[in-house]
Amino acid sequence: MKFKIENLEDLEKFARKLASKLQNRDVISLIGDLGAGKTTLVQYLAKELGVDDYVTSPTFAIVNIYYGDFQINHLDLYRIEDPSELEQIDYETYFYPDGITFIEWAAMGGDYLPEDMIEIEITQVDDKRIIEIKGNVDRFSEMGEI
Repeated sequence: MKFKIENLEDLEKFARKLASKLQNRDVISLIGDLGAGKTTLVQYLAKELGVDDYVTSPTFAIVNIYYGDFQINHLDLYRIEDPSELEQIDYETYFYPDGITFIEWAAMGGDYLPEDMIEIEITQVDDKRIIEIKGNVDRFSEMGEI
């Protein structure tokens, strides 16, 4: 399923629809180049999921945790050099959450990643974005139309 995002208002609308479909234990991998809008999407999703705090990129912290309707775990694995480094952050807590987890640069997690992630790929085309939802076919089909 693909969505064309022309501006921040479109991204916010997309986040509103997607957030209404998310549920406890969902793990979402966010794929995209630097500046594609991964953190901005998480900011909008967190807001829709009841988070009042300002959501920031966890690039240096690796994990930021927020509380709203669910516990929201926001990871950025960009700085991980070896997947085994995830053992230092109790990765199972985030990859098999009681809450919802968003992971930027998830590919850096290698074989530690859960198999049933929902993948959201953001591709930048000029000043617009194309968002494609894929992965976890069973959970994706449960979500219905977004």
